[in-house]
Amino acid sequence: MAINLELHLDHLQISDETHEWITSRVNKLEEGHTDITGAHLSIKQLSGKPTVNEYEATLTLYHRPDNISGSHKSPLIPEAIQEAYSSVERQLRKARSAIRDRRKRARRTSGEE
Repeated sequence: MAINLELHLDHLQISDETHEWITSRVNKLEEGHTDITGAHLSIKQLSGKPTVNEYEATLTLYHRPDNISGSHKSPLIPEAIQEAYSSVERQLRKARSAIRDRRKRARRTSGEE
């Protein structure tokens, strides 16, 4: 099942290839799981003289029980997206591991009674 991905580009353009890459990477996070209900990617160009050529990508996963968000600033849009994705991927692995550990502890304590 594909994740519903919302894109907010703030008057910027990305190539179709980059859009497909983003969609495939986000959908890959869902493989074998049902804890992600959607995603939102926001890319904006930062304003102000020192940051004119800098972009910020923020990726939010609508994840149960808590949403996961990661962002990164970079002079290149694809790099900002990749780093935001990597941040979200790390947090998702950690959240899933914590849930697995809780379930294991619950099974152990209920099996001892």
